[in-house]
Amino acid sequence: MKITGIKTHAVHINHRGDWTFLVVFTDEGITGFGEVNPDGAKCGSINFLNGIESLLIGSDPGQIEQILRMLSSSPIRSSEVMALSALDQALWDIKGKAMGVPIADILGGRCRDAIPLYANINRATTDRSPAGFARNAEAAVDDGFRAVKLAPFDGMDMGIDRATDAKTGIACMEAVRAVIGPEVGLLIDCHSHFTARGGCEMFDALKDLDLYWYEEPVPDKDHEGYRIIRDHINVPLAGGENLMYREGFWPVIDKELMDIVMPDVTIVGGLWELKKVAAMAESRRIYTAPHGPFGPIAIAAGVQVMATHPSFQILEYAWGEVPWRHELVEPEETIDNGRILVSDGPGLGITLNMEAIETYQLNQ
Repeated sequence: MKITGIKTHAVHINHRGDWTFLVVFTDEGITGFGEVNPDGAKCGSINFLNGIESLLIGSDPGQIEQILRMLSSSPIRSSEVMALSALDQALWDIKGKAMGVPIADILGGRCRDAIPLYANINRATTDRSPAGFARNAEAAVDDGFRAVKLAPFDGMDMGIDRATDAKTGIACMEAVRAVIGPEVGLLIDCHSHFTARGGCEMFDALKDLDLYWYEEPVPDKDHEGYRIIRDHINVPLAGGENLMYREGFWPVIDKELMDIVMPDVTIVGGLWELKKVAAMAESRRIYTAPHGPFGPIAIAAGVQVMATHPSFQILEYAWGEVPWRHELVEPEETIDNGRILVSDGPGLGITLNMEAIETYQLNQ
């Protein structure tokens, strides 16, 4: 089997970005799908993919490691890594389809048949008031989700050193907890807005809300800040969504700075690299909960990998962004009581519905 070409398709979602899908074609009629990180699509990933098409044509799509190594550069450029992450997904999709089995079967077999999800309501919430967040949180719970996440400090200054400087964010968290009740998991993403002292103060201000986890209170590179906060709080500390490759995660895992790592299949290097990072984390008894509030291809990739991983925690789901999400893939995502079923179909278990893609596609 040989690669004969590639193509990207982007659909407009909202003010936070678009979903861009990669299609890889072969001479045997098997097509693979991947998803490009929205930030990558804005900063050069599509140009990179277009530039490597001639190098891919004629290559055996089953030689995934060889292809990715050939195309990787040093120093690492984030736009290229995001492009290769999408390519990796598509190549694994082809491999599974060629073998007639789900990717999970190739990666070691399933540990579970359904993957628990949490609803990330942040991107769908345009009314950033406590009432706006509470309204969407309640709707997500009505849809069956048993855990909800928001990032209530977006739009505020970075480097917040005192919890009193982020009172609106606290009010948003309190409003969401009040409406979802005590039995639903409440997750917070701080998007690195705090100093170590501010992160500790903010946790203290929220500790009565019974948080599921405390995510990215300080920037990725602030290892000392992570250690201070981890020693201070009594819930799991999560982070790492922007880290690339095993090399990016190794210092975090080696120093045991987090309880839960959040590699993103569209950033870390693809689903194969996600599997490797998760295994590396497991060696230090650290759980994995992949980041990725994006489209259905990224979700499908995360599902296939985490179905095989014993120390998996929970998977992120982009709730409520567009009413036509279910139209984009066939078969539709099957979500029941906040859990998505692991597909028995070959490869990723889904294909893009090109009629829907054409309906919602951006002009490129």
